Amino acid sequence: MPNFVVIAKGTLESKKNIKELKQKFVDVSNLFKAKDSKILSAFAVMGNYDYMFITEAPDLETAFELSTMIGALGSFECETWPIMPLEELYELI
Repeated sequence: MPNFVVIAKGTLESKKNIKELKQKFVDVSNLFKAKDSKILSAFAVMGNYDYMFITEAPDLETAFELSTMIGALGSFECETWPIMPLEELYELI
């Protein structure tokens, strides 16, 4: 299954309600499960973004849909990037 990096910033609203953050991550995880996808790992990061998720989804269309659905929750603004293990890249070249 293809892998993706989802990088996210908390919205101003979510930053004002930081105690609700854990539930927001549960909500995001449930979105992934509902689309036969999963979050493989999650990180807090420092810099331009607040969070990073390594995910897998059945295809690019599902990853786009999930990215849009996360934004619709109103707690995160995110970008989604497709990624490939280096070993797979080496096989292509």
